[in-house]
Parts: sequence; C-alpha cells; structure tokens
Amino acid sequence: LFRASLIVLQLFLATLVVCCLDELLSKGYGFGSGISLFIATNICESIVWKAFSPQTINRGRGAEFEGALVALFHLTLTRGDKVKAIKEAFYRGNLPNCLNLLATLVVFMIAIYFQGFRVELPIKSKMARGY
Repeated sequence: LFRASLIVLQLFLATLVVCCLDELLSKGYGFGSGISLFIATNICESIVWKAFSPQTINRGRGAEFEGALVALFHLTLTRGDKVKAIKEAFYRGNLPNCLNLLATLVVFMIAIYFQGFRVELPIKSKMARGY
C-alpha cells in the first residue's frame, strides 16, 4: 500500500511539473514547442535517475548502487579507505559516476550563463533611413 501511494504521488508531482513547464512555454518563456518540452523532461528524468537510483546491480564485485550520489554515500560509509572510496565513486567505469554528473551540471550552468547574454547589433544602411 505504501509503494502504491508513493507511485501515485510521484506521478501526480511529475504531472504538475510538466503542466507548469507547458504553461511557461505557451506564455512565451523559452523556445520551441511541446515536443522539446517532452525531450527536456526525458533528459532531466534520466539525469535524476542516474544520480539518485537506489537500484543495485551485480557486476561481479558484489552489489553496487546504480545512482552516482547513492553510490558515493554508500562507498564512503562502508569502505575503510575513504579516499579510495571517493575515487571509485568518481571514476566508476560501467555505471553512472559523480564525475559525469558534475560535468553535466557544469554544462548546464554554462548554458544558463550564456542564455542571459544579450547582444545588440546596430544596423546601418544607406537604402533604409530611420532612427
């Protein structure tokens, strides 16, 4: 019963987020159509899942968490050598790692920073006179 109510709550909140994003796009904030909204929603879902997934995967070395941040906390809490545990969480080969997540966040921040630029180019022409 708890899991079912958790799934219903998750679907309800995801619907609210998608409706809010659709309202923003239809009011002129942003670019593109509804299709780009669903593409962006899918990409965001993938990033969140790869960061916080509690699912375990057995790769021959025992069960490992799929989520990068969950694995980081799990490795630092369970391993004796903390530096080696953090290094393993940042450089995991076959699973999402913290370095990939950090690089994604940096790219997002750079894109948001450049989105705020506004460059005005004055156009001068002999054919059209005006201001």
